Amino acid sequence: MADVSIRKYRNSDYDVVHSMFVEGMMEHLPASYSYLLKLPQLHLTVSLLLLVIFLATGSYLLTLATLALLLAGGWYEMKFEFCQYVSQSQKGDLLDIQTTYMMRSNSCFWVAESEGKVVGMVAAQPSEESEDEMVLRRLSVGRNHRMKGIAKVLCVKVIDFAGQCGYKSVMLHTSMVQYAAHKLYQRLGFERTAVEIVPSLFGRFSKFSIFTYRYRIKS
Repeated sequence: MADVSIRKYRNSDYDVVHSMFVEGMMEHLPASYSYLLKLPQLHLTVSLLLLVIFLATGSYLLTLATLALLLAGGWYEMKFEFCQYVSQSQKGDLLDIQTTYMMRSNSCFWVAESEGKVVGMVAAQPSEESEDEMVLRRLSVGRNHRMKGIAKVLCVKVIDFAGQCGYKSVMLHTSMVQYAAHKLYQRLGFERTAVEIVPSLFGRFSKFSIFTYRYRIKS
């Protein structure tokens, strides 16, 4: 951590912040697909469908082709969900970071910098649900700079900022397959306080969930 510094976002960081966000999100696609393939309800549905096709046609080739199409379809449906979220985020708070975070009261966006390069990022803004709570958002660290404590320092930055602004807690959302993030938050003292199924066809079928974590700021 000696060669890493945390500073506020500048307009010149825009491209690298967006690239880091996209890369950080899309790298969770394989883990999400692996979760999908392990679902008992998927196994049952696919098995019944393949059995019907085989009994109707007697063709092993057609049955195997159907399986391949289903696997490919599941991958592309999952990828579509991820791409849709990325697109919505880029058109939302990440479209104009200066306006969303840097020019608003009790909001901020920071980047971690090493040797003149941005290697991590995090944002904070007041919760829309509670006036006593701040939301930690957009935490991401470049793939080649992980396991160095950068994510921890970025989280602490948000916690300290929230405390200085008079908030009583910090809240964040993370997906169920972001296992490394879960461990980080728990080590920092965050507690999982809610689980919500993603409100989409895929989410309802797979019970793919978003976890809410909270950190109570000591007074």
